[in-house]
Amino acid sequence: MNENTILKDLRHDAHEGSLRYKGVRYLLIRPETIVGFQKAIEGSTGEGQCEALYKGGFDGGYLSSKNYREIHGFTELEVLDFMARMGGEIGWGRFKIERYDPNTRALEVSVTASPFAEAYGESAHPVCHLIRGIVAGMGSALLGIKCDAVETACSAMGADRCLFNLIVGY
Repeated sequence: MNENTILKDLRHDAHEGSLRYKGVRYLLIRPETIVGFQKAIEGSTGEGQCEALYKGGFDGGYLSSKNYREIHGFTELEVLDFMARMGGEIGWGRFKIERYDPNTRALEVSVTASPFAEAYGESAHPVCHLIRGIVAGMGSALLGIKCDAVETACSAMGADRCLFNLIVGY
């Protein structure tokens, strides 16, 4: 079994009640908590309002990508590799960078065993709004332009994995 470098470097501050990885605060939360919030939003305002979850993912993906690039001196590919590895190490599923081409502004990310799709259960629509936001945030930080992302396959819809594609110039 591979060593989990995130857990190894995660620091708990008992006085604050905080967890930090390289100075950045993280939070352990059950996926059912997030999905419960998501379903409540869908039930009261419709699926389109789940953009709030997307926005949260976007901010996290953008800030993390920018941070690892500027503070740690990672290249674009190192940021993507690190973020993919970190996703798996913190329990968000097995991330894989399927394709990245900065020249054509293409980024495709797959996630096997998404905790959000698993907690959501069967669905007629994609449900991994947080991860979709993270992909858009990563793309925006790395390419230096505002990007969006679309979930083209979702395991909650019966796919074997979730698949996310960057959209540039929307």
